[in-house]
Amino acid sequence: MGKLLLIGLSLLLTMCNGTQGTSGQEGEAQDTQQELKTQTGQQMQIKQGIRGQILWESGNRMPSPDAPPSKGPRGVERTVYIYELTNSRQATTTDGVFHTNIQTKLVTQVKTDANGNFAVNLEPGRYSLFTKEEQGLYANLFDGDMNISPVEVKEGEVTEVEFLVNHSAFY
Repeated sequence: MGKLLLIGLSLLLTMCNGTQGTSGQEGEAQDTQQELKTQTGQQMQIKQGIRGQILWESGNRMPSPDAPPSKGPRGVERTVYIYELTNSRQATTTDGVFHTNIQTKLVTQVKTDANGNFAVNLEPGRYSLFTKEEQGLYANLFDGDMNISPVEVKEGEVTEVEFLVNHSAFY
């Protein structure tokens, strides 16, 4: 939907600027499509692995009748580190969410786009996701076995994730 909107806006701007002829419009559309492909990257076209978005939320999140409602989380650029499934006993944790000395193997890392979107091809298995923050690698979710931010990839499937970075938010 976003791609169509950008192409439509590009064509509208071309027409408003007085450019005539289909070759100019086609060129603009192709340029816009190439730009979108570069922005989202080929990594968004995966057949097996993880696709998701890193969201940032900060500040006072408490509702108040005296203050306007705060904006929700927004996509943010980050580096996502994907480790073999990591239990809390296999890392040193500070403040409950920042992790160092991770004893499992780093499988890969991927940068998000400006909106926090990422995708990565992975073999079937269980993984732990972290984002790079100033204070260290961040993950704030644990399963019942105390595995850190677990994600499972199944054969031939893409697992969708939404990863909220909210260490600077107050609830």
